[in-house]
Amino acid sequence: MTDLRSPAAVADEILAGNDAALDEATLSAWLAGAGDIWDLMAAADRIRRARFGNKVHLCSIVNAKQGGCTEDCGFCSQSKHFETHIKPAKFLANDELVAASKKALGQRATALGLVTATRGMDDGDKSLEHMIAGVKAVRDAGHTEAHASLGFVDAAGLARLKDAGLTELNHNLETGRSYFPTIVKSHTYDERIETIRAAKALGLRTCSGGIFGMGEAPEHRAELAMTLRELDVDEVPINFLVSIDGTALEKIEPLGPMEMLRIIACFRLALPGQNIFIAAGRMHLGQALPMMFSAGASGMMVGDFLTTHNRGVEDDLRMIDELGLETQVCGEVRPEMQRASAVGLGEGRRLPVLAS
Repeated sequence: MTDLRSPAAVADEILAGNDAALDEATLSAWLAGAGDIWDLMAAADRIRRARFGNKVHLCSIVNAKQGGCTEDCGFCSQSKHFETHIKPAKFLANDELVAASKKALGQRATALGLVTATRGMDDGDKSLEHMIAGVKAVRDAGHTEAHASLGFVDAAGLARLKDAGLTELNHNLETGRSYFPTIVKSHTYDERIETIRAAKALGLRTCSGGIFGMGEAPEHRAELAMTLRELDVDEVPINFLVSIDGTALEKIEPLGPMEMLRIIACFRLALPGQNIFIAAGRMHLGQALPMMFSAGASGMMVGDFLTTHNRGVEDDLRMIDELGLETQVCGEVRPEMQRASAVGLGEGRRLPVLAS
């Protein structure tokens, strides 16, 4: 590409008010290795500090229903299509979900995501009734917000979950549309997008991101970023593939630290108003782990993931303190929520969210 725009020029335009300053062609080129990584990180850090200051958002997740999922997502150890170390288990009881929420609070997390290894659940399903009760239990306990990742849920079911206290729905797109069929064949990209749109229509906040290092090309990564911008999701989790024995992607080697930092910086510049938090696979950053914030990340997931371990929470919290960063408090209106309110997306996406 000739006359490639500089990261600094794109950052200047963003700070002048144009959140869509970064075009897809430039983004693809940067993700393919064009542009100096340090220039990209410097520009991304300017945006992070301007939009989020030195506050970081921490969240945790709990495997509310483990294993036995009918879908064939090639990266997932919980799919019944693969023979992995994970054994199917029943839904966690409400008191177990509340205990996980209390533990998350002790880790400075403001939200607990209740995650189920299921295709989804509709209004009237027994599984949905269970999760509605679980969301209400977490909300009433008052330790953290109740978020959820439940697969496909119809509008009626989402409305009931919101009434129970759900404040945010996670539904990852995983990768760009054109690469998605390589990873998942049991459902479509449009089904995922429809679920995100249904949640947004009800005033729920939306969390959607992807997994990087699944064999996708730079243009697939750019494609994902542009779709997330179009959908105007609130939070974007960035995961890096952790290859698990028995899955379709078990042989893929992890990305290197500098490529990971390039992805984070590019997504910050493509999505300047969204909370970008780093989740699974961040241990692949090695000694460069603290640099994820300099690359534009505004949060991270603490505690273990669904079926793999994370770095120790004490190490994570000490890192945050030593970097001079501050963790947000549950009930505080975060920058991405202020952004949503400013563009008229409604009171339903704002705090406070805990039972009084």
